[in-house]
Amino acid sequence: MHFKSGFGVHKNNSHYSPISTGDVTLDKLLNGGFHRNLVYLLYGDEKVVTNILLYTSVIVQQSSSNGGMGEGIKVAFVDGKNRFNPYNISKFSVIHNLSPRKVLENIVIARAFTWDQMVELLENQLAKLEEIKVVLISGITDLLQNYEKQTFEDLLKMIGGIKKILSKTDPLIIITAPLHKSSFFRPKGGKILSHFGNVLVLVNNEERYVEYTLVQHPFLSEHRIVKWKTCIPKRNLAKRSRNTTLNTWIE
Repeated sequence: MHFKSGFGVHKNNSHYSPISTGDVTLDKLLNGGFHRNLVYLLYGDEKVVTNILLYTSVIVQQSSSNGGMGEGIKVAFVDGKNRFNPYNISKFSVIHNLSPRKVLENIVIARAFTWDQMVELLENQLAKLEEIKVVLISGITDLLQNYEKQTFEDLLKMIGGIKKILSKTDPLIIITAPLHKSSFFRPKGGKILSHFGNVLVLVNNEERYVEYTLVQHPFLSEHRIVKWKTCIPKRNLAKRSRNTTLNTWIE
């Protein structure tokens, strides 16, 4: 452990271009997208934040010249909501001219179905992974059932495990969480979780628009951007891509 110059850290961080979130509006909110030296906490609407994680697991595998982190980059996906969708991963891969098979092979995934499993995965198993450059954690507190003292101690253990892999491989880390049931603006997990994230983004998905609110950022002020939804006419279901199978993308 040693000291580094502030300018040296700035120069190293500015060397890398931000990673697109897959949403032009959210990219604008975050000054270009995800920056590698920050920990992101996205909370709120489950569908929107999950799609961001799935898209990110693809876009990071593009070459650096195309806005990614390099071909063959390894991604760890910790799924606490059982929302990992290989079909959508494959569809996003085709859109970006990547091989769905290779993209899926570069993603290691672990699912948690109980709170204890999530604690074990993050506290002890995550840091054992090698050469991981991106860590995506879906629904970190989704399985949290109560707010007893032991629960918050478990959450601290989980954050400690994430810090281990941060010090080991310095990956891009994006975490999602549900909104606290008794609050319109706090994530489930309270101050322990919100204080860990460098960047906090609240996502509200309304009938006519999606609202992104930048709650916390080390160098950007708090603000919000609204993305209005377009009205999509009904189409012939027989022609829709959603009726294709996963093998269509990977064979």
